[in-house]
Amino acid sequence: MQAVRIHRFGGPEVMAIEEIDRPTPAANEVLIKVFAASVNPVDAKMREGKYPVVTEKDLPYVLGRDVSGEIAAAGSEVAGFGIGDEVFAFLSPEHGGYEEFVTARADEVAAKPQSLDTIGAAAVPLAGITAWQGLFDHGGLQSGQRVLIHGGAGGVGHFAIQFAKTKGAWVATTVSSSDKDFVTDLGADQVIDYKTEKFEELVEPVDLVFDLIGGETQERSFSVVKPGGALISTLQEPDKARAKKLKIRAGRYTAQPNGAQLQEIAALIDQGKVKVVVASTFELREAAEAQSALGEKHIRGKVVLKVVEQQARTVIDDNARRLRAYQIWEDEGRPEGQDLAHWYRAGDAGATAERPDYRRYSSEVAPVGSLVIKFYHSGDQIRGYVRKVADTAADDTIFPGEEMEPDAAFKLAASHRADRNEPVFVELVEGVEWNPDWGRLG
Repeated sequence: MQAVRIHRFGGPEVMAIEEIDRPTPAANEVLIKVFAASVNPVDAKMREGKYPVVTEKDLPYVLGRDVSGEIAAAGSEVAGFGIGDEVFAFLSPEHGGYEEFVTARADEVAAKPQSLDTIGAAAVPLAGITAWQGLFDHGGLQSGQRVLIHGGAGGVGHFAIQFAKTKGAWVATTVSSSDKDFVTDLGADQVIDYKTEKFEELVEPVDLVFDLIGGETQERSFSVVKPGGALISTLQEPDKARAKKLKIRAGRYTAQPNGAQLQEIAALIDQGKVKVVVASTFELREAAEAQSALGEKHIRGKVVLKVVEQQARTVIDDNARRLRAYQIWEDEGRPEGQDLAHWYRAGDAGATAERPDYRRYSSEVAPVGSLVIKFYHSGDQIRGYVRKVADTAADDTIFPGEEMEPDAAFKLAASHRADRNEPVFVELVEGVEWNPDWGRLG
């Protein structure tokens, strides 16, 4: 399999894509086929030898701390995950995400948010867990309290704003002027331009300062923390003597993998309470360029690597387990080997309890708002069109009604799905068999 490794510490030039052996999961681990991996500032620190957990004895070393993908194998002690389950994970340092397959402890892994594609899901784990643990585990943030978040437009910061708001907290944040609208849309109550304004002159005392900047910004932050409050940093240890004198808590922490917390975050995402912002994507072979981009300029949201291209059948099978629960419609004569995730239309007339009609089947399995690609015979060619399921078949939206080749139909569905993350299903009329070479929804 392919992986991006370093054999020595240094700049982006020390990163190399290599062929290495696929790992085997231990009894308490799963093997994840990696579709996407996030790029984080800590990756560059590891590459440079500035992260104490990774030393020369660990070389060669695969970079990357968070991934999304699907379960390819599971150890004998693993329960709750099956082959093909779509997951995401924040990896412990002994595992690297910039590779096609990675092992992870089962307790580091969670089911991928259903509303996100694999790119969006890969952007969540490390940044999301870092924000969650900083605000709640270390900061003790409660509903009705006030928090100041330094660096609210970045990977961790944009999650922190949203998590704090879902908790019922009041949120102030420091960002550049170009990011003011962005963080306001995320829910920030007060936005300070750190280049032209002094937050200590504008923000009323807060219960928590969540410091993602460090340095002089951290030093100035002591003055805005209420007695009994906290100053929590991801970067540097705050002055404990000064904190004691002011009667506040202060500390630095390192986020730890936690599958249960990831599952809570996934629920907030699927409920529409938290959105994920991906700034840019790169191919695995471009990992060095991705790290350079992250270091050279301010990034709004996250940078993600595409690792293994996810096949269309995996993407359209988001709800495969639900589909397999509705097998009463199937003909006894279903073509041998036909994937159960693909379904046939019974027809507008003559439907029975054993073979429900399109509208009933849609409401039970392909929910309102989902997309359906229908393939059928047109002469000696296979053609298709894309429809969006409504409450009744008569109200379904049919996208450009001209028949299309399969690849074009997939691309059209992908374009309508991109910003809304609707589930996608395929309808194969009788006699049309699935072709694995058809287009991909990436």
